[in-house]
Amino acid sequence: MQYSSRARWSFGLTLPAAVVATLSCGAVHAEPKYVGWGKVEACREIRELKEKLREGGQVDAAARLFLEETALPQLALDDNRSTIERTRKRIREILLADVGDEKAYGDISLLIAEFMTALARDEQADPAARVNAMLLVGELKAKNGKPWPPAALALAAAAGDKGLPDGVRIAALAGVARHVSAGEGDEAIAKTFGPPVLAILTEPATPDGGIEHDWLVSRAVQLVPLLARPAPPKVADAIATLLGDETRPIDLRVRAAAALGATADADSGVDTAAVVEAIRKLAITALESEEQAAAARRLEDQYRRGGAAGNAGPGMPAPPPGMPPPPGMGFDGMGLPVVDPLATPEQACRRAAWRLHTLGTAILSADQKQGLALLLGDAGEAAKTLAGQLVGEGLTIDADPVEDALLDALDVLRPPVAGEKAAKRPARQPKPDEPADDGGKPDSDPKSSPFDNPFK
Repeated sequence: MQYSSRARWSFGLTLPAAVVATLSCGAVHAEPKYVGWGKVEACREIRELKEKLREGGQVDAAARLFLEETALPQLALDDNRSTIERTRKRIREILLADVGDEKAYGDISLLIAEFMTALARDEQADPAARVNAMLLVGELKAKNGKPWPPAALALAAAAGDKGLPDGVRIAALAGVARHVSAGEGDEAIAKTFGPPVLAILTEPATPDGGIEHDWLVSRAVQLVPLLARPAPPKVADAIATLLGDETRPIDLRVRAAAALGATADADSGVDTAAVVEAIRKLAITALESEEQAAAARRLEDQYRRGGAAGNAGPGMPAPPPGMPPPPGMGFDGMGLPVVDPLATPEQACRRAAWRLHTLGTAILSADQKQGLALLLGDAGEAAKTLAGQLVGEGLTIDADPVEDALLDALDVLRPPVAGEKAAKRPARQPKPDEPADDGGKPDSDPKSSPFDNPFK
């Protein structure tokens, strides 16, 4: 996929003060005539409005009043809370489907956008209603099926507004992603959405930010390759800072590495050697985190069994003499069950595989036409070797998603202690009900995806 080299971000862009002020206003509306979206769909007013618009009519004052006071407020009503997602979808479908006239279509879209933007910014409104209102703004489409262009400024303003809850900003970024995907490489798109995305990337982590803010930053990082390639120095520096920030979540840092590998060039001002080293350390940190989590689970199991031994109640009985324990379970001397010492969940292994594969691809892509290693010139061979190790270990873990595979990868990537030789862990013995180990060779089908990634 090619991107225009002219699509550089303009960081001096600011929204007109009047626009921001308008979008910040709260919405005050009369009591709806109908309470419950089902009643709105079935009412006489909506049928007459749909028929009029289908025949090319316009939105008159009566129709506007009905939309503003009855139809659109349904998203915020408690009666529609349990079906708020469907209500959001039906508002768009019912009011915009089969509208014959272009002007009428634009008038209704504008009514929806203004009402929902105000609702999303209303501090007194229910959080779920605010999030869904902002989602609806981003879901508005033009008659040609593409994102509705006039919604861009509202989405950009909300995404970059630190005064809004992170949930609303994340909802705004979902709409931003639609606009960016539909206009990738377009300079106007980059000028509109570049500044708020950069603002998110450079926002410092806050103790009360939590998971929501980390997810917001992750979504912004993923938009960088779609907005512009190559990455300007300010963007590259912001992403490199996220990658190297050990206080940030591992998956956020992995995504930062992927974005940097996809967008950095010789003019991005990246200290490539330092970034590659940061990626190597991040891969080790990711594996060590799983190793530590497994150790914590074992300790918890030991505590649980120790606690159970002190209880008056009976524990799980040991099997009768001469009888083997159930598959996958052993028993200690007191007859209490013992968990598999290598019982790291498969999902954790899959996540580790995705992390390693993504980090390796950031250094060098599969076709060897993209990646940080290419910026190192003749000094890039070590980086290419590291990329091969990361990708290879990721594929191996994906083929055999067990804890031993994680520990083997850690043996490969973690430098040995001074004066000691690196010890390779013995090959894992297959269980009776599984085929013999093939050495961790990846699927030979080049079209098969190595990962069904639930972490994107």
